[in-house]
Amino acid sequence: MNKTLLQLAGLFSSLSLSAFGGGKVVLPSMHQASVGEYHWMTSQEFVDLFSISMAAPGPSMMVVTLVGLKACLPYGPAIAILGALVATLAMFVPSSILVYFAGNWWDHWKESPWRHSVMNAILPISTGLILAATWIITKTSIHSVPTAIMGIVALALMLFTKINPVLMMGMAGLISWVFLR
Repeated sequence: MNKTLLQLAGLFSSLSLSAFGGGKVVLPSMHQASVGEYHWMTSQEFVDLFSISMAAPGPSMMVVTLVGLKACLPYGPAIAILGALVATLAMFVPSSILVYFAGNWWDHWKESPWRHSVMNAILPISTGLILAATWIITKTSIHSVPTAIMGIVALALMLFTKINPVLMMGMAGLISWVFLR
């Protein structure tokens, strides 16, 4: 139990400090550690937790809380809640402290060519990491022709309409229940 809590704290505090471009850029590393390194869950369970976190109201990185909960669930409900708390605090506190101090320093370099170069480098790297996260979720979620069609339709709807994603997820759930049981 203590080992798992320490692993959660170490993993999420390091991910916290490397999440340039937003929390989703660390999803591949979170997946690799949760599934491949620590074996807290399967790849399908990780995708399920990610889906739940995206469907639920609140921060989009609620997956962190759910991973902490799942990692400690074998030790009982009280420890699972503690795991969720440790993971959440480890993910958000270090980066918040860093942003507080670095933000003041960063403002002093507002007109520096060095700052613009760093920003130009961070953007494509963040995009690549988000695409890697998308690939991990896609290869686990899309496993048949019907699920591929649903994924393509969802992508098109997100790109070309203003339909609420929660409505799309509800419709996908209904379609799955009716046709893919």
